[in-house]
Amino acid sequence: MASFFRERGLMRPSELLVIVAYGLFLAGSARSFRTGGDLSSRLVMTVAVLLDMLAALLPSIGLQAPLPLSEERKPLIGAAVLTGIFVWVLFGTCLAVFSSKRPGWYHGLVLVIEIVWFIDVMMFMYGACM
Repeated sequence: MASFFRERGLMRPSELLVIVAYGLFLAGSARSFRTGGDLSSRLVMTVAVLLDMLAALLPSIGLQAPLPLSEERKPLIGAAVLTGIFVWVLFGTCLAVFSSKRPGWYHGLVLVIEIVWFIDVMMFMYGACM
């Protein structure tokens, strides 16, 4: 399946999954800001983070060949992986501090996650497509 995408100049499935996960997170966070962090928006963001984790684990569990990395791209992809793990930790913290009575910390962390995740996606895509 990966060869199908590469032969046609398209993205690998994991690259596409990362972009879909980030877009889904943005949709969930936008809804969260409007609704004060209701359960459905938190569930959408959780699904997005789980999709991102799945995309990161696809090569590890053998469902997709790992990216062929040159020596110059390895540090960038390594930094993207560490940033992705940081996003997951931030999201866990975000869920832990959620309070419907005081959503300030929660929404602040959601905003930080959006920014850090954007940086992560850009590093990953640049490293994968460079």
